[in-house]
Amino acid sequence: MFKFFKKNKKEPKAEINPSFDIELTGATLAYEIARIDGKISDDELNVLMEQIKIIASKVGKDHSEILNTIETYSKNSTSFYDFVEDINDVFTKEQKLRLLSYMWKTAYADGILSIDEERLIKRLAELINIKSIEVLKLKSENKS
Repeated sequence: MFKFFKKNKKEPKAEINPSFDIELTGATLAYEIARIDGKISDDELNVLMEQIKIIASKVGKDHSEILNTIETYSKNSTSFYDFVEDINDVFTKEQKLRLLSYMWKTAYADGILSIDEERLIKRLAELINIKSIEVLKLKSENKS
């Protein structure tokens, strides 16, 4: 899905950390959480940029280029079910829990948890087979 980042045409192919796809998936889904209420706040953007900067350093790209790609993908995508399939195929349970924690952190970044943000996180958790009790625990841990 994000093969664009794995190759840098100006440099020889670098070994990418296996967590790269997981981090990029997390950043893209967190972007969806941030924008679902119609506006991405500065606080939400700051949380997103922390992860995007980590990704950028790993792949030798500018963080704004990665953010632009995530924004474009988000605007052109009608569903995140491709992500769900990838998550279920590749992520360990611990990685799924970290992803959900990051999504809660993004949702709470602006100090307001919208019903749409909460629904999206809970729906994703259901689709990636994480029990409701674990989702609620992560929600509680990430409240501001």
